[in-house]
Amino acid sequence: MARPAKPTALKVVTGNAGKRPLNKNEPKPEVKRPKVPAHLSPKAKTAFRGLCDLLENMGVLTIADGVALELMCDAYAEWRDCRKVVEKEGRTYQTTSMAGELVYKARPEVAMASDAWKRLKAMMGEFGLTPASRTKLQTNKPEEVDPLEEFLNRKRS
Repeated sequence: MARPAKPTALKVVTGNAGKRPLNKNEPKPEVKRPKVPAHLSPKAKTAFRGLCDLLENMGVLTIADGVALELMCDAYAEWRDCRKVVEKEGRTYQTTSMAGELVYKARPEVAMASDAWKRLKAMMGEFGLTPASRTKLQTNKPEEVDPLEEFLNRKRS
């Protein structure tokens, strides 16, 4: 599977290793908080608001991120709901086969939680919400100066 395209701004900062032409017309969405979709479940709305706060503080949230954030929060709410059932009822259930024998089957919520987790994990990577994915993101925040580094640099000058 091919790697996702690197944003032009990131290529400028890290160097254009492939020497491909840079997209000077790449869209730059407005740095603004998207509205919470009304149709989301209460759990997904809470996640949406919390993630907006977090992503704003990280400097990576734009108005164009609303739909992706909606999908991530919906997957999160689905994962939590399925996990709640599994925690309460267990990973398996008993049923009787057509031959009259007792059979244990995997609870459907186990597979549903797994699917929701895969979607959630993929979206977390898009927003830099995993340690590995954070190293690949460029933020809209101004660079913070490390006080120790600033002090040491003054001593050398």
